[in-house]
Amino acid sequence: MTKRSSASNDQMEYLRVQGGQTVRASVLDKSVITATRLSRDTPNHGFVDQHVPEDAFMMAYQLRDYQGDLWVDGKNVSAPAFQAGNFTLYDYNRSWQANMKSAFDCVNFYISRAALTALEEDLGTRRVETLNIQPGGDVNDQTVRGLVSALLPSFARPDQASRLFLDHLGLALCTHMAVTYGEASQSRPVHTGGLAAWQLKRATEIMDAKLDGDLQVSEVAHACGLSPSYFSRAFKQSTGMPPYKWMLKRRIDKAMQLLRATRLPLGEIALDCGFSDQSHFTRVFSAAVGTSPGQWRKTV
Repeated sequence: MTKRSSASNDQMEYLRVQGGQTVRASVLDKSVITATRLSRDTPNHGFVDQHVPEDAFMMAYQLRDYQGDLWVDGKNVSAPAFQAGNFTLYDYNRSWQANMKSAFDCVNFYISRAALTALEEDLGTRRVETLNIQPGGDVNDQTVRGLVSALLPSFARPDQASRLFLDHLGLALCTHMAVTYGEASQSRPVHTGGLAAWQLKRATEIMDAKLDGDLQVSEVAHACGLSPSYFSRAFKQSTGMPPYKWMLKRRIDKAMQLLRATRLPLGEIALDCGFSDQSHFTRVFSAAVGTSPGQWRKTV
């Protein structure tokens, strides 16, 4: 992943919360976004430190109701209680200060403007100059809620979250924010023809060789001569699923083949099929098949 300078807000250190968990995703291989889960069970966290002025946004998604005071450009902003399931947007180009009064549990996204403008070619729009959300606004957005819900397990088990999956979510979030709040529009015709046969073969070969998921969407897309978002749409059209879901299915299929044809230990099969360990393998296999790998092996 791309490294950022220390003069950045991408891991939310200025919020002074201990034990934050951060995951990263690339957006069209030109920028990264980060998502950091921060929580405190007791009230009166107090004033946060001053953030670094930067051409970027912070989107704070609340997992529980939260209350606090907010100042933007030195002026107090009247803000209601922030409700669980909603998000608030902060522009790092503006000076803002927060007094965090209540207990909180939130997922904060760092989104650079570079991540949004990287989408221009596919969206067919002018530069997204800003996101049109008022300071202190408590925004109810079903799409954002769904994306955060899909991301949450990655904080509990970051070693089991594939880069392909995180890239997929990062791309979806940035596209949604640009189109919904940045006055962008998907004015160009969306490709619906799927991948050419050689592109599908090349893409699946690359992903099959990296079943651990340590692979970016942009790497596979470039091998097919396509932009990442164009590739993602065409791959889903060809296979009926996004790349990360195809990879998960391929892991399960390969595991079934090894369970049926060999007597390899479950731990070895787990590693051969791209799972981080036997526990990860058992959990994913059981959810997909309805029974554990050991029980399934006894039935074949």
